[in-house]
Amino acid sequence: MNRLFTLVIILASTSFAAPVSLMAQNSLVNEISEPYLEKLINTAKANYPHLKSLDNRITVAQTNVSRSKLSYLDALTFSYVYQPNTTFNLNTLAPTTTTGGTTGTANTNNQTSLFKGTQFGLFFNLGSYLQKPYAVKQAKQELAIANNDIQEYLITLSTQVKKRYYQYIQRVAALKLQSQASIDAENVMKDVKYKFEKGEETLDTYNKARLALTQQNQSKITAEADLFMAKADLEELLGEKLENIK
Repeated sequence: MNRLFTLVIILASTSFAAPVSLMAQNSLVNEISEPYLEKLINTAKANYPHLKSLDNRITVAQTNVSRSKLSYLDALTFSYVYQPNTTFNLNTLAPTTTTGGTTGTANTNNQTSLFKGTQFGLFFNLGSYLQKPYAVKQAKQELAIANNDIQEYLITLSTQVKKRYYQYIQRVAALKLQSQASIDAENVMKDVKYKFEKGEETLDTYNKARLALTQQNQSKITAEADLFMAKADLEELLGEKLENIK
């Protein structure tokens, strides 16, 4: 009876000792796959929305650099004016002489222009031209900032994927441990129940075995929930179900 009582007490405290037992009895190193982890990181880089937004920022910055370089042409302005051979002018009065020698005025509708035909002009704005190097430099700096931002976020994203993958592996190992402890508690319960029904064990020992099994099953349920949450956290970065990544 003493041996069974001791075993029940050990099982009852399994949920509290699980983290220590996990580190002492099982190594997570053997459960970690570096090639698979690399696949997870590449999947996150391909699917994570914020990373796509940073890629779009680089595209916009590159477009702005090209646009700034072409803006040098803005300093040049091309224009033209068409001037016919004669122009119609209602305000010009030409002097006239009558037969009696009296001088008067008369309207004339035609005026000869000094410049005839189409006139072309090319104008250069020096102030606008001098501002262009600064605009190009600013656009290049914005492109450099966008590149630095995406490189920084790639490092951050890779680190986050690693952390959540390691946590997921830890939760898997913890669930295995709790599942085995539940099986052990159930076996003890069956043994105690059998002996209790034969009158070889007390009611108190039987109740302790039942309590230990209940507590262990609760610990197993908690471990399952922790595993599901760790899986969801990892898939949040991946943008895909973990089962789909082989």
